[in-house]
Formats: sequence, structure tokens, C-alpha cells
Amino acid sequence: MLALNALPAFTTAFIWAWASIVYGDFMKSINPLTVNFLRMLYASLILLIPAIVFGFNAGTVWDSLSGLLSLAVGDSLYLMSINYSGVSIAAPVSYTYIPIAVLMATLLGEPLTIYKVVSSLLVVLGVYLLSRERTRITIRGIALALGAAMAWAVGQTMIKVADISGLNPITLSFTRVATAGIILLIINYAIRNDITTAIRSTARTRLPLVAVLDLGAGVALYAYSMDLIGLGLTVIMTGSMPLIAQAMSHVMRREKLTLMKLLGAVIIVTAIVAAFL
Repeated sequence: MLALNALPAFTTAFIWAWASIVYGDFMKSINPLTVNFLRMLYASLILLIPAIVFGFNAGTVWDSLSGLLSLAVGDSLYLMSINYSGVSIAAPVSYTYIPIAVLMATLLGEPLTIYKVVSSLLVVLGVYLLSRERTRITIRGIALALGAAMAWAVGQTMIKVADISGLNPITLSFTRVATAGIILLIINYAIRNDITTAIRSTARTRLPLVAVLDLGAGVALYAYSMDLIGLGLTVIMTGSMPLIAQAMSHVMRREKLTLMKLLGAVIIVTAIVAAFL
């Protein structure tokens, strides 16, 4: 039964890993901030009617804040990190948000265990191994990914608050992407990115499908998984995403998988698991 209940979390990890690789392809010709806006736009359009049908409640406020931090800020930094260092580095470094969130929870009264301390130290080791090639581009990519991790750590916590408030997974997904989309539209307009051309060039590509699977199905499954097996197990299982992303990227011949990249990712995933022992 546990294996069946864990299926939504693993499915989410696969969706997010595949989406990260696909976004990297589009960022070869489109600004990362514009790509992030397009994700929100396509997902919002597809999720709008289902969200209206399922309805809204007070949890929408927390969900909107989650969208602002996780998607507008965190995902933008994450996509820029992919643009600089590739998904094989950006994914595991950004997923340090999980032990970061665990440590932040101690400020709210949760106990600090030896496993949490070990987890934090393993994260530092993992990031170090991923940054062994100390080029300016790699260091910049890692810094952006760590920024994404901090934004995600706070934003993901707000998803749980919205879920506890009874906000259904579909409306939860829509509210997050719609809020982030408005912010990203303003940012792209302010820096004069050509949004119209970007929409025309991507509307008939796979980007709309990937966006709704990533931000719609992925987040809905994530919220559903929290109801089935709890937040801790859900986070641990979706924490396998960096390894999945590395394997996919290697199989699809997008990036070369080196021993250091693999070892760094394995250590970070181990740190994620250790945080919940």
C-alpha cells in the first residue's frame, strides 16, 4: 500500500526532472525570465476553468505567497542557474532547499537532531564536489541555485499551509502560477523582453504541454501526495529529482555526466533523506 501511495510523489519527481531538461532547450534562444513567464502563462490558461469549477478559499492567500516566492523568484533563479551550469549541477544544488527548510523549522520550535546536523554538512560537501570545476560560469550557476533553494524552502512551506486550509490541488496549482505570472509579466515588461515574439515562437511547441504538466499536474500530485503519506515522505521522494534529471540528461545526451557530478548529487540526495531520519 505504501508503494502505491508513494507513486504520486515519484511521478512528480519524473515530471519535474524532464521539465528541467526541456526548459534548458528553450533557454538557448529565449531569456530565462521570459521562459519562466511563458510557463506561468500557458499553465494559467489551461488551469483557469478547472480552478473556477473547484473553487477558492482562504488558503489562496498563502498559496499566492508561495507562488511569488517559489515560482517568480525561486524558479527564475533556478532557470538562470540551468542556463549557466546545466541541469546536472543546478538540480542537486537547488534541492538543498529541503534540508534548509528542515533547519529553518527549528526556529519554529521543531527539534534539532543529529541527523539534521549531518544532513546540513553533507549538503555542503555535495555542493563542494559539484563546484570542483571552479569556472566563473559554474560558480555563478551554483550561487543562483542556492538562491533558488532559499526561495523554495519558504515557498514550499506555504503550500502545506494552503493545503491544510483545504484548498484543492487544482486551484492550488492555478493560484500559484497566476500570481507568479503577473509578477513575471511586469518584470519582463520592465526590462523590455520581447514577450510577443516569444509567445509566437513557442505557442505551437511542446512548451505549453510541459508547463501544464510541471506546474499543474506536478504540483497537484505533490499536494495529493502530502495528503497520502505526509510532507516528510513526499519531500524525501521528490528529492530523487536531481538524480533522475542527471540520468535523463545523460541518456538524452544533453550533458556529460562526470563522476564528480554524480557523486555530488548522490551525497545531496543522501543529505535530504538524512534530514528526516
